[in-house]
Amino acid sequence: MKVLLLFLAAIIFLSLTHDNVFAQTRSIAQINQNSFVPGETLIVYGRGLSNDVMVVRLSDPENQSIRIDTIPADEGGNFAKQIITWPQPSRNFVYGNYTLEVSSGTFPNRSETFTVVFTNNKAVAPNSPESNVLSVKLDSPTEVSTGKPFRIFIQVTFDEALVNIRPEEILQVLGSSHIHSGDSTINLSDKINKLHEGLYYADVVLDKEGAFVIHAVAFYQGFLANDSKVISSGSSIEDIQTSIDQLSEKLDRTQEELDKTSQTLNETRTVLDASVKETRASIEEDILQAKQAVEEMKEASGQINSIILPILALASVIIALQLSLFARIRASYK
Repeated sequence: MKVLLLFLAAIIFLSLTHDNVFAQTRSIAQINQNSFVPGETLIVYGRGLSNDVMVVRLSDPENQSIRIDTIPADEGGNFAKQIITWPQPSRNFVYGNYTLEVSSGTFPNRSETFTVVFTNNKAVAPNSPESNVLSVKLDSPTEVSTGKPFRIFIQVTFDEALVNIRPEEILQVLGSSHIHSGDSTINLSDKINKLHEGLYYADVVLDKEGAFVIHAVAFYQGFLANDSKVISSGSSIEDIQTSIDQLSEKLDRTQEELDKTSQTLNETRTVLDASVKETRASIEEDILQAKQAVEEMKEASGQINSIILPILALASVIIALQLSLFARIRASYK
């Protein structure tokens, strides 16, 4: 029991001794400057524990680690190292405020944090309100219909002024904008068009239902800005109401066509009735005229008979006389 107590006391003593040593060298790290332009080098130096290994982590404005390095300390605890030479700005190294964290490998909870600014203006200090500001605003419907196009609007400003991007520069400035859902991503780089100075749009069709995240990303003059919005795709109440309205409209048009057809049939029936009446009257008149013609023909036939019969009788007498004459002549020749 006594041995265990002595062992615990020794551990506590050593821990306090190391803490006191670290406390005496509390300012373990320093940097050569707080503001950097492309081509300048960030140097970390200082004094910590003897033979310690310092861990350096550099994070970008989005708090993503872009450089992790280690710096060994000598027997006196001194250390120094060039961490990064700042390149020309790109999507991976944009202008803005970066975070540098230096911690002890022996005591990881002992660390110091610095804010450094990567800028195109040497006079700009970290978190300075005078630094340039790139801003992106995204707008789109919250609910869209599957299989139907909808429009996304993107506004880009720089120091509150609208950014006029030429059509050939849209891919460079807004080419990283996209829509993603789960493991699928729709790239908007080939869909973005210019609507007005500082205002751009993309027409998109979602082929499945679900929740989607629109992410608009702008990279301009070395600065990066982004905005995002969650939308849902499916059959919305608006779509259902639209379908009902369209169906109602079609029913109204059908009813109008039926009314027109019924009116046409009534008009046709009226015309047919009038035609039948007119035809019947015409036939009756023709029948009457035919009767009159028959009667007239009968009368004419009687008159013709009274004239023809005496003529026929006279012709018969003449023919008989001629036959008698021919007979006498023939008898005289014999």
